[in-house]
Amino acid sequence: MVGITIDGRTLEVEAGSTILQVAQRLGIDIPTFCYLKRLPALASCRMCLVEIEGQRRLQPSCATAVIDGMIVRTNTPLIEETRSSMLDMLLANHPLDCPICDKGGECELQNMVMAYGPRESRFRDDKRVFHSADIRLSPVIIMNVNRCIQCQRCVRMCEEVVGAVALGTVEKGMDTAVTGFEGSLASCDQCGNCVEVCPVGALMSFPYRYKARPWDLVETDTVCPHCGTGCQLTVGTRKGEFMRVRSKSDEGVNRETLCVRGRFGLDFIGSRDRITRPMIRRDGALVSVTWDEAGDYLRRRLSAVESKAAGGLASPRLPNEVLYQFQKLMRTVFRTNNIDCSARWSTPFDILGPLVASFYSRAPLDEVIGNDCVLVVGGNVTEENPVTEYLLRDGARRRQTALLMLSARPSRLDADARTAVRVPPGGEAACLAAVVAGLVAATGQTLPGDALARFGATIARPAASNGSDGPDRLATALKEGRSVTVLVSIDLLRSPQARATLQQLNNLLLVLRLLGKGPAMQFLFDRANQMGAWDMGVLPAALPGLGAVDDDEVRTTLARNWGAEIPSEPGAGLDAMLELCVSGRMGALYIAGADPLIAYPDRDFVTRALEATDLLIVQDTFHTDTAGLAEVVLPAAGYGEESGTFTNNEGRTQKVRKFREPAFEAQSNLAIFDFVATLRNQALQPSTQGEIFDEIARLVPAYHEMTLEALGADGAFTKGVPTPPVGELFALPPAPKAVDRLMLVTGDCLFHNGYLSERSEILNTVADDPYVEMSGQDAAQLGLLDRNQVVVRSAQGELTAKLKVNKRFPRGVVFVPENYKALRLNGLMRRGEYPCPVEVHPATAATRLTGSASSPEDHDQGMAGRLP
Repeated sequence: MVGITIDGRTLEVEAGSTILQVAQRLGIDIPTFCYLKRLPALASCRMCLVEIEGQRRLQPSCATAVIDGMIVRTNTPLIEETRSSMLDMLLANHPLDCPICDKGGECELQNMVMAYGPRESRFRDDKRVFHSADIRLSPVIIMNVNRCIQCQRCVRMCEEVVGAVALGTVEKGMDTAVTGFEGSLASCDQCGNCVEVCPVGALMSFPYRYKARPWDLVETDTVCPHCGTGCQLTVGTRKGEFMRVRSKSDEGVNRETLCVRGRFGLDFIGSRDRITRPMIRRDGALVSVTWDEAGDYLRRRLSAVESKAAGGLASPRLPNEVLYQFQKLMRTVFRTNNIDCSARWSTPFDILGPLVASFYSRAPLDEVIGNDCVLVVGGNVTEENPVTEYLLRDGARRRQTALLMLSARPSRLDADARTAVRVPPGGEAACLAAVVAGLVAATGQTLPGDALARFGATIARPAASNGSDGPDRLATALKEGRSVTVLVSIDLLRSPQARATLQQLNNLLLVLRLLGKGPAMQFLFDRANQMGAWDMGVLPAALPGLGAVDDDEVRTTLARNWGAEIPSEPGAGLDAMLELCVSGRMGALYIAGADPLIAYPDRDFVTRALEATDLLIVQDTFHTDTAGLAEVVLPAAGYGEESGTFTNNEGRTQKVRKFREPAFEAQSNLAIFDFVATLRNQALQPSTQGEIFDEIARLVPAYHEMTLEALGADGAFTKGVPTPPVGELFALPPAPKAVDRLMLVTGDCLFHNGYLSERSEILNTVADDPYVEMSGQDAAQLGLLDRNQVVVRSAQGELTAKLKVNKRFPRGVVFVPENYKALRLNGLMRRGEYPCPVEVHPATAATRLTGSASSPEDHDQGMAGRLP
């Protein structure tokens, strides 16, 4: 600790603190332009100059470290004159167009001039003009370079935080200008973080331009509905109409940054594809009815099918209170544990549950990233969880965290990684087993488990390929680290090898714990409330709090509080529920917010299953493919139309606030559950959002003692319930079979997250057209050219899209984003088969004319342009 006196106030601070940081702690205002808390100090704007006793010149407080005994003054006549002169220089060339500038009312330059600026300028020369018109850098970002004050915030944010390097500067001195390459942002993520940090109106949001003034807006703090990072958003509305999104520098895991989906993708709430009224099926067609008519019809149909099984599927985008009430409705009113929360995979919770209970770290991501080593397993963080990528990059560059990557596809983070290992899709389990064996061999320690003897041979197995480092490098780095964090992409659950991969993750974490590495583990969910869905018990074999359904004590406690019996047998997951449908044994299937017809990895099978269901009830905000097959459709409130809470990847519970009224005749999800329960002559108590949260806090151990009132700007963390880990190591999985065909994998792309974001008109203006990504070697071998149309064909169907050649892509792997509804990607897949073997061919003229996707039946009829 060192002592410092600022403006007559003395205190002790940590060595290495800057004067600016100390002043902020004391509430002393020192103006800045170029300074951003998350970036290294630049000290170029000279607004934060202070006097230090014993030094001849004023010093920049943002870049000057405290020295023991230092005496600092922040507000003297010399400092005031200097600040005024700096502002006068900035205003000398700054256009006086505040009345039409979008930044008016929240401009930092305006505020500084009011507080510290000169009353009259000493400059009389003509103002410098770069361009007479604003420059449209991208569909969402527009620039007025004449307003730029050369603080470099945007350039540094883009390069050092986002990692896109889309902005730069030209010329020097007062002629310095910020620009994109050749006046565009072709390599940009379109995240708008440059707009957020710009202190003036040099960089602006084009969708928000000229729409409103800050004082016209009603702002609501809420949470992003896209991925599971859980970024804080401030939504601005004007007369109930959505206007813009911004973020705050001092709140949330994101701390001012957002990705393109969070900043520009919320206009999906205004999609024209809303379900306006309840609908029932008459004479093969859905017709609109009143809520009373829908209730009468649904009461009769529920009575007619109650002798058969029932099942429920809920979206992990719904709030905790809705998910909790949904599983309660299914268990107590429909008397079934046939419940699931994912339309894309069946969760092996017998392995996943103990893994989460034993190792999941419900702690700030910034804290767990602070460990010596961070191993990212699977997926592509850049595209699935962009803001998490920003934090990981910061850890690697500023904290010297050893970043280790293990995945089938490359990501932008590979450039900052100490080791990047490429494995074939589904090969993660074998590689993790090799890492465990390497750790054990490197440490020479004896660990429990007979299965350890089987691991020795795996080091020699070629688990890595395509020029990447081997698992031995991962083992060495993990051994050298004092503390380790493992971040796991939820994308791994797509594979039939998911169980084996989770088992090997358990092995790795157990070995790391035995070696004293204090491992922390978190999932990288790509849905906003997947963690909450698990915690709320929207699972066939787990109750709220992740207690087993067949645990008599857990079940009895809930049943006593709910005032209703809970079935004691574990239920069916989505796969098994669809089997029940196909076999004619499913009476009522209740789907809330999910769209399995587009998301489930076998379109033909899920279509047959839904069509064979006696009664398909769909409760949703938008018209979906699944709703098109329903017998009863109930219009539900969407994001921003009902309040609740989300639990993000960190285990942080945050408020999701209502900022608009439900459109048309939509009702809140909770009100609809009450409506359905009443049709079965039962009641769900409690039924309001606040009361349900209180019940969750009382009955779900991880949420004990939480209150809505205590969920501040940063939310509150759920608590892990310590469970002894599995003591024995799981056996080594069988080696994946070598294949000589192209293998199709899927996932999110940067601009879309699932199919919800495709309803955003803004995102659709910046997103790539549907594309097929593969390596340069594979493309050359097949005679394919970048950006040409190609056909991807499997045994089940084919699709047509633009080719995207990626020189860093591994050979043998083809990637198609799952985010484009028109592709009907799941029409190529067969359940239980992932990755999917495919062929890729140039598109013929006939294929290009007949659309993007087709089925085997279309091939037989010549509809898809059969290749010779």
